Amino acid sequence: MVSYLLLAGVILLVVGLSLYVLIPTYFSGYQTINNVFRANQGYVNLPPLGSQIVKNFTVHASGQAIIFLVTKGNANVTLLNDRGQPILNQEKQVSIALNQSSYSIEIINLNNATQNITYTYGLFNAESISNFYYSLGVLETFLDLLIVIGLGLILWYVLSLIVSRRKPRN
Repeated sequence: MVSYLLLAGVILLVVGLSLYVLIPTYFSGYQTINNVFRANQGYVNLPPLGSQIVKNFTVHASGQAIIFLVTKGNANVTLLNDRGQPILNQEKQVSIALNQSSYSIEIINLNNATQNITYTYGLFNAESISNFYYSLGVLETFLDLLIVIGLGLILWYVLSLIVSRRKPRN
């Protein structure tokens, strides 16, 4: 029976890790969203504590969402409305549903040295992107459980071996 623990643990671990690593190949919409981010990459070289508007865009219909990520560098991201007033200011990323209007994205260098900041962004249907990330989170949680259960069964097998080989003292 104990060897079945090892077999079950290894199977759960391998299946969980394989499915986790292969998420981009089978999860619906993953490649589409990844392609949007890949197509909208950019960089900006900012002086110490400097800032620059890197993207101006217009949302023509409510229900859109922007996801803007700093992929390299230490920076704040600010979403500005059509009057240049900040709507949202966060470190490294902005993710928010938008109304019909014009917007700008500003990057602010937080370092006391000049740095090359790379970024990517995507404009998506707010409901669709929310559902995508929710579903992805549920899938990742399930796969995490498979991996942890597999590791637990393997650990149980190893501990059973150790305990069964101990000899009683006289």
